Amino acid sequence: MINLKEIIEKIPQKPGVYLFKRDEQVLYVGKAFNLRNRISSYMNEKRNQKVLEMLNKANNLDYIITENEKSALLLELSLIRRFDPPYNIRLKGEPYPYIAITKEEFPKIEITRNNRDQNKIYFGPFVNPSFARKLVSITRELFKIRNCHLKLPSKKNYKVCIEYHISRCSGPCANLISKDLYNQNVNLAIELLKGNSAFVERYLRDEIEKAVSSLQFEKAIKLRDSLRVILELGSSNGVWIDGSEDRDFIGYAKANEYLSISKIIWRSGRVIGKEDYIVNEAINDPMEEFLLRHYESAFLNIKAIVIDWDFSNDFLEDFKNLINFRIGKEIEIRKPKEDELKIYKIAMENAEENLKRFIDDISKKREHPGIEELKRLLKLEKLERIEAVDISHYYGEGKVGSVVVFINGKPYKKEYRRYKIKQLEDKKIDDYKSIEEVVRRRIKRLLEEKKDLPDLMLIDGGIGQVRSAIKAIKEFNVNVKVIGLAKRQEEIVFEDGKILSLPMHSFALRLLQHIRNEAHRFALKYQRSLRDSKIDTSILDIIPGLSKKKKLELLRYFGSIERIRKADIEEIKKVPGIGEKTARKIYLYLNNL
Repeated sequence: MINLKEIIEKIPQKPGVYLFKRDEQVLYVGKAFNLRNRISSYMNEKRNQKVLEMLNKANNLDYIITENEKSALLLELSLIRRFDPPYNIRLKGEPYPYIAITKEEFPKIEITRNNRDQNKIYFGPFVNPSFARKLVSITRELFKIRNCHLKLPSKKNYKVCIEYHISRCSGPCANLISKDLYNQNVNLAIELLKGNSAFVERYLRDEIEKAVSSLQFEKAIKLRDSLRVILELGSSNGVWIDGSEDRDFIGYAKANEYLSISKIIWRSGRVIGKEDYIVNEAINDPMEEFLLRHYESAFLNIKAIVIDWDFSNDFLEDFKNLINFRIGKEIEIRKPKEDELKIYKIAMENAEENLKRFIDDISKKREHPGIEELKRLLKLEKLERIEAVDISHYYGEGKVGSVVVFINGKPYKKEYRRYKIKQLEDKKIDDYKSIEEVVRRRIKRLLEEKKDLPDLMLIDGGIGQVRSAIKAIKEFNVNVKVIGLAKRQEEIVFEDGKILSLPMHSFALRLLQHIRNEAHRFALKYQRSLRDSKIDTSILDIIPGLSKKKKLELLRYFGSIERIRKADIEEIKKVPGIGEKTARKIYLYLNNL
């Protein structure tokens, strides 16, 4: 049975699709606007026997990050069709519509929820059925494709119906258009539905200009509305890319000698899945060696491999020869085009997530791989316990500090501590004094409780913050190594002002960033809880009809109650969500107290 508690904090809070697996068998595919929140809900499941049964069988969880929820919906459908998971019975019935064009001498266009007829070409699925209907309507208006059920051609000469008279059909039933011209229009419609919308945009813009020039304004308005739908199709949130060519997007992330590779599989105008790999650096370029080995046996019915990587001429020649040998044609290797950047970003994000999972897996078997590297860089004999300090405040109010503890590179949450800053005047911002106070209180408590001191203390900040922490530690006559991690350049800062820059793929840097970010998250969570409780009980509560959201916007804009009190009505109106009436009410209440 899968233990979700162990992995839930490592799952990103992003939209995507998740797959519960038993070894390599996919048991269930689901979608989520927020992967972490959705997957965490399974931890509280107690009643649904089907879910409990699935969780009991599952021993692995995989997920694919997507750009948005719409893309997640489409990917979920593709994966369900691909893997046919036993616990996705309710989704097997293809709940979303497709647009279909029949393979006849005079093809027709229709909307269907069945995509298994081999005598039809399918486009979709479409998450928004009304958009699919509108797209069919636009396609018929542009290319005059029939939607009737007549079997054509026919010896019988039919009379045209109303669809011909309203310019939505070219009348093939009455022999009013040749077969060649009709099918030429059908091919144009197919290109549009595949995502090749650029030529249709040009055509519509030309037709709009002609209609306006000839004073046919009603026609121009209809064409303008058609153009808007085509533009919506061309930019439908990453679901479509201009052009229908099948291709692979290769994303990557690096950590020391390891290279994480994520292949996003793009087929028929949408993402249908991904493949993840971890490769060790070799003597040769690791990406070049991977691509040669991978595409020696991989599916090759694609037009391009999209990757932001600089390849050697020797590799490009070798790859060309390999593909020619296998399939007798070329596959283009190129960097992402402008309209492919969103999908390529998804490939890079998934590679990063794959690398994080890999590091977590090897950390379970032994200490985090960044520990040995840090010991060597910092010249430490022992590095088991790392503590990190972070300070958070809201425009000077609600000043808090946090300490997080990592043992052998893994979070030890039982030892996490949070602090309200006591020694500073209200609303005064002084990170140096705040860090000094938190470190002083932390070391004092550890000594009083006779607990282990940290082998390394990580401070979120530069030389000033580091020296403030050391100043507090020296009061106790103990020896603790202190370094800072400066956010702007992600550089390690030492007490003497020296700076160490590590490569972004360094295990050591990744570990420090992870610990620093965890300290920041913990401090921010505490600061927000204090701020929210303060908002609930602030002087703003006396103003009737002022929601918690508006209180928060007021404090975000002005920074304090005192500044709100000093503001006039015009200034208060500048706050998002505050109109004339509410601004006047706030002003009168605060200035009559």
